[in-house]
Amino acid sequence: MAPPSKKPSADAASLEDKTRSERGFASVEAALASVFALKRVKGSKMSNILSYLGARNPLPVPITGNDIVWLLDNVAFRGPGGAWQAEFVAAAFAGPPSGRIVDAVSDIAEKLGFSKGDSEEETIEKRVGPFVMGILPGRQVKVRFDDGAAELKLGPGGRNGISSDIKVLTDAPPGLAVDSTAEVPSGTTGLLDMKTVYAEPDGWAVISDIDDTIKITQTNDPLGILRSTFVSEPTPVTGMPELYAYIKDILNSGAPFFYLSASPYNLYPFLRDFRETYYPHGQLILRDASWMTIPGLLSNLTLGTQEYKVDRIKKVHRWLPQRKLICIGDSTQTDPESYGEIYRTFPGWVKLVLIRKVKDIASVGTAEKNEPKRFEAAFKGVPREAWHVFENPSECIKLVQKAPLVFSSTLFGSPGSVSSCASQGSAAQMTMEEIPAKRQRSAKDVPFNLIYWPRLPGRGEHVRLALEEAGADYTDTAHTEGGISEVLAHVQGKAPDDSINPPIFAPPILKHGDLVISQTPNILLYLGRHLGLVPSEDDDPDGMYRVNALALTALDGLSNEPHDCHHPIASELYYEDQKDEGKRKAEHYIKTRLPKFLSHFERVLTSKASGDGPWLYGGELTYADLVLFQCLDGVKFMFPKAMAKLEREEKHYKVFALYEAVKARPKIKAYLESPHRQKYSNGIYRYYEEFDIEG
Repeated sequence: MAPPSKKPSADAASLEDKTRSERGFASVEAALASVFALKRVKGSKMSNILSYLGARNPLPVPITGNDIVWLLDNVAFRGPGGAWQAEFVAAAFAGPPSGRIVDAVSDIAEKLGFSKGDSEEETIEKRVGPFVMGILPGRQVKVRFDDGAAELKLGPGGRNGISSDIKVLTDAPPGLAVDSTAEVPSGTTGLLDMKTVYAEPDGWAVISDIDDTIKITQTNDPLGILRSTFVSEPTPVTGMPELYAYIKDILNSGAPFFYLSASPYNLYPFLRDFRETYYPHGQLILRDASWMTIPGLLSNLTLGTQEYKVDRIKKVHRWLPQRKLICIGDSTQTDPESYGEIYRTFPGWVKLVLIRKVKDIASVGTAEKNEPKRFEAAFKGVPREAWHVFENPSECIKLVQKAPLVFSSTLFGSPGSVSSCASQGSAAQMTMEEIPAKRQRSAKDVPFNLIYWPRLPGRGEHVRLALEEAGADYTDTAHTEGGISEVLAHVQGKAPDDSINPPIFAPPILKHGDLVISQTPNILLYLGRHLGLVPSEDDDPDGMYRVNALALTALDGLSNEPHDCHHPIASELYYEDQKDEGKRKAEHYIKTRLPKFLSHFERVLTSKASGDGPWLYGGELTYADLVLFQCLDGVKFMFPKAMAKLEREEKHYKVFALYEAVKARPKIKAYLESPHRQKYSNGIYRYYEEFDIEG
């Protein structure tokens, strides 16, 4: 067996250097240096000197009502003598100077090609704050642990404003998540709550990379990193939330997750919200070595990542040396080399390594990183059945099912125990078909691909709602780096380029296997059959056409006509060029057409064909209900006063009840609350003050 590596391999370092050189990281870092420099807030001369002592500081400074405090979630483990303990990390800051925020926003917006006043600046301003806040050295944070059962004094922090303490804790059952709150003066802001998960020595644990493993970050491209961090909604890698939910389910409930990223601690709030939205709860382990570097974000993600990750994983090993590890990463950074080194350093600790081969983003620099010889070198001395490179996360479910760990008695309990066979065994024996379905399988058992413009809900939203309601496996160019190129290829007639699919006039477009189709009602009719959103042909052979008629009516009167209000003369003209005509059109629509269409759907919902419940046809939800919901939602945004008045009048009670019923459906609710639900802007539904009348 090869001896453990003491430093990053030359291959890993050269790949990092090559990527940085080819993508111009150094020049972008230099250009951002002036705005990403965190400053220490000076206190008294004595407190400033004592802050160099870190945790040995005899005179820590208390938190004030003007400070910002972060508490980081953690995992408790058994220490010497079996006592519970955990590492508590806290950070203290002062609010960012407004001038530096303005400079930072302007500089980042310019690098990403935005103009002054663009809407993206608001998002940049919100996210850039943690990079320009003042650091408060030598602060001590007090924490009420377990809802006040104990008080913990954390710190004092060092020169970087961060404190890290191992604290002995009260006893608690394994798997329990204990809440703690910072004990701070009124006015203190930040992340004042945290969770501590108790993990026994035995069992399983998961260590996962974040960037381009579970979240699209584009670590091969400096501008891609800036865009995904400061502008874009944080986007999970397709299929990874489902994979992690499955792994969490198949492991026992006490299995801790560790999310290890080379990102700096500045991104903790951003990444914590992302984790809570898409993935099982777990401890985020971020990089503090470059907290004061200029700029730490880009250099952290692209320099010395193997050395850093190996060091942090070794810390997890000190906490939980008897656990069995599943390690998940990707090919953009040094995850293969890091996990390979850890496997060799601690024989028998890591049981399975899964590496995502990244091919769909920031293609420059990825080819060499995906070469088989790279993975063979990284996992030298590691049994071939213990590591796998995958492209589709669904592959990993089969790998987990086949791996010895799934059938190990230590995973589910002792052999023959009730808990091992009754409560957990069924999950271990699942086949792909038995996993809780995220979509219905069809003759074309491949993901759906929605091709539509980014940043616009538009007509593509009708398709998304159908896919989301069915839990379908799909990709969406609106959330894919470079997706706009795929849209333009179809619009410009460059795709589809085959002998069976005719050219496309405009999106939305759906690709499914070798089928490429357009037109929203046409796509929905196709999806309705494949996703179970129309009546069964056996029970109601003509039902799909009745559903389609309802969807077409909604699209005519509650989508196309509202669009014509702001473009009554020509779609090619700006709204300002037809503003007067638009106002007249909107007034007529609100007074006459809108009530007419709502009344029609009220009649549909009271008809015998509607059946029982809130749905339009046959007593069951169909895609027509989803279309009507989206149309109503858009009209509510565009004409809020008029819709509020119509709802108060209760003449269309069943219509608005249907709207609320769709909104409350679990998968729709989760989608509406997720970053994938795009905000209304300059699409079909637009808000203009002159349109906002009661009628």
